[in-house]
Amino acid sequence: MRIGIGLNLLAPDNGGVTNYALTLLRHWPELAPAHPMVLFSFAHNEPLLATLPAAARQHEIRLQTQEEVLDHFDKIDVYFCPFGTLWPRPIPKPSVLTFHDMQERFYPEFFTAKEHEERFFHYDWSLRMADAVVAISDFTRDMAVQIAGAARSKIHVVSHVPDALPAPEPPLPAGVLPAGRPFVFYPANFWKHKNHARLLAAMARVHARDPNLALVCTGSLLGREAEWHEAVKSAGISDHVLHLGQVPRAQISWLYHQARALVFPSLFEGFGIPLLEAMQIGCPIACGHNTSQPNVARTAGLYFDAANPDSIADAILRVHEDEPLRQRLIAAGREQRGRFTIEKLVAGHLAAFATARRRHNPVRAWYNRRVLLPRSLQPRTQLTAREIRVAARLLRARNHVPPGCERA
Repeated sequence: MRIGIGLNLLAPDNGGVTNYALTLLRHWPELAPAHPMVLFSFAHNEPLLATLPAAARQHEIRLQTQEEVLDHFDKIDVYFCPFGTLWPRPIPKPSVLTFHDMQERFYPEFFTAKEHEERFFHYDWSLRMADAVVAISDFTRDMAVQIAGAARSKIHVVSHVPDALPAPEPPLPAGVLPAGRPFVFYPANFWKHKNHARLLAAMARVHARDPNLALVCTGSLLGREAEWHEAVKSAGISDHVLHLGQVPRAQISWLYHQARALVFPSLFEGFGIPLLEAMQIGCPIACGHNTSQPNVARTAGLYFDAANPDSIADAILRVHEDEPLRQRLIAAGREQRGRFTIEKLVAGHLAAFATARRRHNPVRAWYNRRVLLPRSLQPRTQLTAREIRVAARLLRARNHVPPGCERA
């Protein structure tokens, strides 16, 4: 079986989704040599693809547009889109997409009307037209089934796996953060759901009780540098917050090794790869008890209410000061990390590709082309009342601290 993989959306600003795709590509030749991946790549992918071993790029076709992939379908048996949308669609081949989330149904205020229209068009109809779907968690599977109406029988839940972190290299220039000063670490792009504003408010409370503890952030500011600096200044903690921007993986490794804890106040996660990265390094975790985070971290997390800066601050201080707690979290993280292996990642994808080949037939292809495609071309920008109810119910069901776990 030859799998064609569309890489148009492979980009640094795609956060954990990019890490997931690179991890899969890096290990695929070793673990599934009988099923080569044909990379449909683009010029803008080159900096990231250059980090892969030569074996991962053995079968690569450089495209100018996504639609050109149709000219190369004689070279593949399955078409795979790992970035949440199937494009082009529909297609005359078995197709698989990886579905990450539909955050706009849960936090519509974070998106513009245009973004809503694009997400409705791509997410819903990709889920319906794909022959099989890889869902990154039970939470994302439930979204796909209960909100978009995707058939549960074609969905395979396959958890993310963190890419190996390299030997640590210190990123901090001399004098920016004094050597030995303790800090908590948050790696996240400046997206609204990542909840930086409440984290900064929490750090202002932390500063009042422990003026020495700092916050270090990484990730893209997405062109909103002025907004970030104003938020830090308004919180009154300019001397206690350092944002490094996008940094190499070796420096991310150093930050995990040196941090007192990973603090992860995200309001919405389809999975949450930084939680696994912290586990593999031995960095304690303080995270929100929402969406997929409790299922990923389980007993390796100290849980807080991500909507409450006081709760976040209490968790940060506790994981910083309570050494027995820190050691319990580290030990639990090492055990929990063992549930997420590259072998399971590859096997789960192979199962999804097999499902796509089994489900693809002329009747489904006709239905996609003649029925679903015309329906998909009718634009919409508003959530339905049913979507609002289902999303609220899913959020409530996932807002809990797992039994036997610790809360701030």
